[in-house]
Amino acid sequence: MKYFSKIVFAAFIILGLASCMKKANYSIIPAITFKSLVINNTTTATLQVNFTDGDGDIGYQSSDVNAPANFYVELLQQDSTGRFQPILDPLLNDTIMGDTAFLGYHIPYITPTGNDKELSGQIQVVMTNSSWYFVANKNMEYRVWLIDRSGHISNRVTTPPIVSP
Repeated sequence: MKYFSKIVFAAFIILGLASCMKKANYSIIPAITFKSLVINNTTTATLQVNFTDGDGDIGYQSSDVNAPANFYVELLQQDSTGRFQPILDPLLNDTIMGDTAFLGYHIPYITPTGNDKELSGQIQVVMTNSSWYFVANKNMEYRVWLIDRSGHISNRVTTPPIVSP
């Protein structure tokens, strides 16, 4: 009984301290950080970014067939001066990207239930040969960002340069 009361007392102290811990307090504007870009082979590459969002309004329901893309990968190619520039594609005419070559992905609905909506996690997309540019012997970079359902645009992160096969 003597040990039981000490264990109960210790448990109350631990629970009390845990309840005093501050929550993450992320901004309602999503934030992303680059994690990795792995070229799997000549037909696929896997891109991973970490994200946070304070109000948890990331993604759309799968039943929302009119949902816009909310994760963008812009293609950049090294020019003769050594700077990376967006690849222009005059056949594209997107309301967000204009004629810049990009990949648009649909992140699924991941808003948590309850009062605390803050989110943090990882987004991973597998880019296939039909959805990303392999330009032989050209240095490429990919600029990435996220848009939440409220229209908040995250920061943009850029991958390290890669040489396409």
